Amino acid sequence: MDDVGWAQTSVKMMDSEPLSVSNFYETPNLEKLAARGMKFSNAYAPTPTCTGSRVSIQFGKTSARMQYRFVHDVLSYKQRPNGYKDEVSIAGMLKATNKNYITAHFGKGISVEQLKDVGYDITDEYEEIAANGNFHGEYIDIQSKEPLPENDPKRIYSLTKESLKFLDEYAGKQPFYMMISHYAVHGPQAASPHILKKWQKKYDALSKPSDKNELRQFERLRTPMFASMIDESDAHLGKLMEMLKEKGELENTYIIYTSDNGAEWTPMNTQKQRYNGPLTQGKYFPFEGGLRIPFVVAGPGIPAGIQCDTPIVQWDLLPTFHDLAESKQALPAGVDGGSLRAVFTQGNAAPAIKRQAPGLVFHFPSYYQPPISSIRIGDFKLMHNLNTGEMRLYNVKTDYREKNNLINEMPEKAAAMAKTLGDYVKSVNGGEVEDVYQAAIDLFNEFDRRAKESYEKKLASAKSEAEKQQLKEAYEKKLRSNMVKREMIKDQRKSGNWHGSAAKKTMTRLGIKKDGTFLKKK
Repeated sequence: MDDVGWAQTSVKMMDSEPLSVSNFYETPNLEKLAARGMKFSNAYAPTPTCTGSRVSIQFGKTSARMQYRFVHDVLSYKQRPNGYKDEVSIAGMLKATNKNYITAHFGKGISVEQLKDVGYDITDEYEEIAANGNFHGEYIDIQSKEPLPENDPKRIYSLTKESLKFLDEYAGKQPFYMMISHYAVHGPQAASPHILKKWQKKYDALSKPSDKNELRQFERLRTPMFASMIDESDAHLGKLMEMLKEKGELENTYIIYTSDNGAEWTPMNTQKQRYNGPLTQGKYFPFEGGLRIPFVVAGPGIPAGIQCDTPIVQWDLLPTFHDLAESKQALPAGVDGGSLRAVFTQGNAAPAIKRQAPGLVFHFPSYYQPPISSIRIGDFKLMHNLNTGEMRLYNVKTDYREKNNLINEMPEKAAAMAKTLGDYVKSVNGGEVEDVYQAAIDLFNEFDRRAKESYEKKLASAKSEAEKQQLKEAYEKKLRSNMVKREMIKDQRKSGNWHGSAAKKTMTRLGIKKDGTFLKKK
């Protein structure tokens, strides 16, 4: 799933935490999957944004090692100019294990490469060059920008059709791996009219708070359009399980349900900070609300109806599948994750997971959000603000709300964890925040150069003064937009805020929006 938060399904991810489940959204098929298998209370995405997570999942390595840490990672283009075709994906690993494996991916891709170029036999990628990205969940194709039809919101029904066709053709005939990456519930929100009508009716019947602020939070937790996307994608999960049962393969297939980062569609508290159930923040922030995600697995040897509290991370998936497939081939070089095979069968009683990385590393040197590098080792999580150097330490086993900063009580532990984190990031050339800021500035300088080149070329062929004036205005607007973005980057670099970006303050200071238009004076 895309952007589904820890507390946005009807499966309670932590039995002892009443806020780890939605009291409005319904995922009955996920409930069936959880009843057959195991849910994880401490499952993590590699990053709090999509691309870094998806790249990390696909290749079994931390986002720092993959050198793709956040959406539009400007430094990655310098560090990885040749892309990721030399990396071994989950599909490539399985095909090396057993040449009879058939592998497929449907839906949102990893942006940096087309999945058909990194080992997948079957994909639904149809753009000549572009990998499936967010826009494929909005438009027929990127070039035309023609909206998807009303009967296929977020391509949910396309994904259903393609994945069921794949199962019908291969399930029970040869070993297979299929990854389905829904565009739901990423914005913009879209749903089938008849499903939306059902959820609107349920919402309308609720008793609502009269206070305006309370109502806003109430609505964010019970949005009919969002509920519809959850509903329609959950129905897809049900159809997959039905098809596998028809093929006699349901009990012989591992099914994993998870999300790429914490929720974006979240309410705000009185401090104007977002929250995700009981967790602090959501998407874009490496607090628990941005990293902790739903994770449910059922399959051979997995006990039914179990909650596991062992911390796991999605870059564990590649080595887990390597182990479950009983591969005789060596793991690809540099894999950070560890096999979850014993955890899947023994839950909390399993021995410690053996990983190459020294902990769960979440390196997020973003230029448009607070740049925070984090590591979880055991019960403790260290967070390092890369702008200010300030550090925070939390026991996220008991304080998963991240309210009690232990930095002054346990300075030696914090220092040791900070060294472990810093040494690891340095060893994999994970990226310094100063280099990220400079790469972002360089990019917008380059956009200025391209804009000037394009403007001069078009101006030379302009046939009227009116056309020349129009070209000039468009060019100046583009320069203003690039200037504003450079100023945002500079202001973000100076910011010590842990919970928000400097973008709004920059636009207010300059009186110019991000797109280069002038703000209207009040």
